[in-house]
Amino acid sequence: MPNPHSHIDLGYLESITDGSQDLIKELIEIFIEQIPEFVDGFEEGLTQKDWMKVAAVAHKAKSSVMSMGMQELGNQDLKNLELIAKLLRIDELNAMNNNSEESNELSKSIDGYSEDRKEWLKNNKNVECVEEIINRFNQTCEAAISELQEVIENE
Repeated sequence: MPNPHSHIDLGYLESITDGSQDLIKELIEIFIEQIPEFVDGFEEGLTQKDWMKVAAVAHKAKSSVMSMGMQELGNQDLKNLELIAKLLRIDELNAMNNNSEESNELSKSIDGYSEDRKEWLKNNKNVECVEEIINRFNQTCEAAISELQEVIENE
């Protein structure tokens, strides 16, 4: 059956719950409850320019949105946000002449990506791109929540 939704795909939830509508509904409700935490975390991290907070929230949100079938938002946008935030933190540490273990660990976490991806990250490593991805996250999740609430109501 084709996916009737434009933002979500519950195929993964259906597969891990053996189609249990009660369990799917419970997982959807947990997801909906998590979104304000992610939105607030992004806002706080961005306002304070706490790049590690932004990276941590992106990492945590990634698995949640992917469980609701939002693959592009998770695999692409949130992964890029996490990596950009780490690069911004590295720049921050370098500006303080702080060639620390933290900087080395962050650099290692990015080294494994393809040269194309690292080049894209380098070219998009700025606050405007962070804001753009966060806005896309907020808008996509808002639309997804509407679809998920319809799913819950139609059970």
